[in-house]
Amino acid sequence: MRTWRVGSFSMGGALVFLGVFLLLQQVLDWDPAVALLSWWPVLFIILGIEILIYLSFFNKENSHVKYDFISIIFIGFIGTLGLGVALLQSVGLLDAANQYISAEVKTVDLPKYEETMLDGITRVQVDAGSYPVTIESTTSKTMTMFGTYRGDVYKKGFPVKEVSDYALVEKLGDTIYIRFKDIPYKRYSGFSGHMEPTLLIPENMNLEVNGKGNSLALKPRNMKNDWEVVNGGYLDIMVSKDTNVKLDVQDSRNLDDGKWENMKKVQNDYEDVVKSANQTFGTGKHTIFIKNADGVNIK
Repeated sequence: MRTWRVGSFSMGGALVFLGVFLLLQQVLDWDPAVALLSWWPVLFIILGIEILIYLSFFNKENSHVKYDFISIIFIGFIGTLGLGVALLQSVGLLDAANQYISAEVKTVDLPKYEETMLDGITRVQVDAGSYPVTIESTTSKTMTMFGTYRGDVYKKGFPVKEVSDYALVEKLGDTIYIRFKDIPYKRYSGFSGHMEPTLLIPENMNLEVNGKGNSLALKPRNMKNDWEVVNGGYLDIMVSKDTNVKLDVQDSRNLDDGKWENMKKVQNDYEDVVKSANQTFGTGKHTIFIKNADGVNIK
């Protein structure tokens, strides 16, 4: 009587099937979740085919079938493990782990933005988003935006390829709207980074800034229009001998020890708040209005 251990041939066939599937999954970008659910029926199909082949080529009366359970369990373990790894890759966990391990801390230049078509534009409105922003007036007739990013840079490179990846810029009527975005990142990447954008605006433009609680650096230089900054964090205002600016501060905290005039304070539940104060540089021809800032420091 011949004895055939069913499972040995199936193990080889199953491994071939698994290898072909994993190769096609990489090439064709298949979803391994479907195959993972159908793995056990496929295993039984392979085992059934093996039994039928044996019974077809050998005398049925002298046939004795014995199952190789070790091979069957090994097939199931290898198959489930391989498909599980493919499933993790399809949802990005393996890629995220690879990026996390291969990441380097670098300082990278942000894509530069320049706007020369400013005819009819008299106002710039800025939403600082999640990062500190430096804003400076310039004698140039071009509005320019640039900056740096320092943090994790992964094997596939820096995720910011275009200006639209870190800022929304729209021209509507007489206004240019600029809204800074968060740097793109993968959810499980362990992202860590810091962006520092700089915006240069022509000196004759009116400026309105929503600081969103972030620190801001303002360089008015010889500005020729009014600026307004609300909801800022700590503001560093850098003045020069040519600056002709009046600072008008309201509902803010922590002013520096400069020569503030007409200061009025009120007490809230936690601390003293500057209800109003002002300081003049040069002739004070134009005004920087500041409201609801955490602090103002003149440099």
